[in-house]
Amino acid sequence: MAKESNSVSDDYIQRLPKAELHLHLEGSVTPATLRDLSRKYQSQYASLSEEELETQLFHYRDFYHFLDTYRTVCGHLRQPEDYSMVLDRLGGYFREQKIRYAEIIYTPSIPWRDGRVGKEILVALLEQSTRIVSQGTTIRWILDCVRQFEVEWAWRTAELAAEFSGLGVVGIGLGGDENSLAMSEYQEVFAWIRDHRLYAHVHAGEIGDAQQVWDALKVLGARRIGHGIQAAQDPELIDYLCQHGIGLDVCLTSNASTGACSPISDNPFGLLYRKGVAVTLNTDDPGLFRVTLNQEFQLAVRLFQLGREEIVHLALQGVRSSFLPHHEREALMKEFEEEIGRISV
Repeated sequence: MAKESNSVSDDYIQRLPKAELHLHLEGSVTPATLRDLSRKYQSQYASLSEEELETQLFHYRDFYHFLDTYRTVCGHLRQPEDYSMVLDRLGGYFREQKIRYAEIIYTPSIPWRDGRVGKEILVALLEQSTRIVSQGTTIRWILDCVRQFEVEWAWRTAELAAEFSGLGVVGIGLGGDENSLAMSEYQEVFAWIRDHRLYAHVHAGEIGDAQQVWDALKVLGARRIGHGIQAAQDPELIDYLCQHGIGLDVCLTSNASTGACSPISDNPFGLLYRKGVAVTLNTDDPGLFRVTLNQEFQLAVRLFQLGREEIVHLALQGVRSSFLPHHEREALMKEFEEEIGRISV
């Protein structure tokens, strides 16, 4: 239990600078934004209020039900301007949450498979990113492949990421259904992106078992794992993660909402943290799960009895586990440390 002198108030968390490393752009769509998009395109949901949309679409029976809503949301993102609007609203969220650095995940294969543009959307997002940077948040991008899609879409995603490497794109990811294509199907793609100096970010050990995390590391060369909570079931894997400094993007509310780990108090975040794994706190899909990063930190404090030193460590771990070049990471770390030092108790 955290000592009283080391207790963490909600106000302290609010003022703490933060990095968010696992945030899907499409998953940041709120019921209010979906309402606006549905009316713009006169979809089947156009007559519903924000509250009705939340009731009908933003509660999930399980992970696959969640994917249904995710597809519905993506179906309303049809033009580059739609994505720019979502990112603009996300910029407001960053300011409210004191998020100084974010690695945002964008999935170009979704519009591509629907016959829409993908590259043009990325160009619009990179332009919008520069405006958000001027407001206090540095943004980098991870282009995600969808595991249940054909591998050809992963190759297109990798090529797009390589084209914009150094212009804001720092890696490619693999997300979606762990029970679909084997990771070995993507081995050549991920070897290719490493040759192009891009990082590999892989969703694993969310609804799958610890072997999924091993495959992400050994088959795809992942430098950070999305979720990864099932690593807690394998002591050898925990040791490997610690020895190699592999980060896990833990998303407490997401895991509880999809049934990946419910109730939320059963999440092994506390165990992984105390074993020395480089865990970070993230929202995953703040709009779809109706959660903020501050709330994730507040949950961690209450559920796992974390004190101020531990919360500061977690905030700084978000910088340490980032895909920034070393010199940029060190500069951001210094900024975080200085800002934290100015926060009154």
